[in-house]
Amino acid sequence: MVNYSHIIFDLDGTLLNSKVGIENSLNYMFSRMDHDRIGSVVVDRLIGPPIQDGLKNVLGFDERQVELGVRLFREYYSTKGLYEGELYAGIAELLAELADRGTKLYVATSKKDRFTEIVLREFGLDRYLTDFQGSGDGGLHTKAGIITQLLDRNQLIPSPNMVMIGDTKFDIVGGKANEISTIGVGYGYGDADEIRSLQPDYFADDVDDLTEHLVY
Repeated sequence: MVNYSHIIFDLDGTLLNSKVGIENSLNYMFSRMDHDRIGSVVVDRLIGPPIQDGLKNVLGFDERQVELGVRLFREYYSTKGLYEGELYAGIAELLAELADRGTKLYVATSKKDRFTEIVLREFGLDRYLTDFQGSGDGGLHTKAGIITQLLDRNQLIPSPNMVMIGDTKFDIVGGKANEISTIGVGYGYGDADEIRSLQPDYFADDVDDLTEHLVY
């Protein structure tokens, strides 16, 4: 067990299995752009970074396609997709235990703030959190910047007793850029080998492993 005083969690792929909602939002977008649907592996690569970055860097969309794609994606996601998910088994219990111990809990995600607030409330995560930071109105494009914004607003000085936990390279790179500890998880959407290559302070294969590291 490592006694972290402040824990920052990524959302999608770390606390919440939101793949169905994101995949449905993408397929809605593709159907209206007359674009072929994509496979599950590619969907995983689009979860983590801001959607506009994923459309450009993963799918090779040009600026016009990105603008249209983001609008269509959010058209479905804002009304249906953000409700299509479930907490990973054991996450609620882990957060409750950490909160009871007095650990300060946060979320840092690339979702827009208004979507993040709805999701946290819908899945009962808000009750455990001190604060959260999304991408604002979409203007924050790196996880490092999102974490920095969260730390600054809460007047937190980075230290090894703070940790960023997430399922993609963006979470590990973002945590390291802010000079806090990092934990990668292997049950989400990221590439486990890629995460390990970035040498996080710990790598958890599943929620039980994460719980054992944080609590017991």
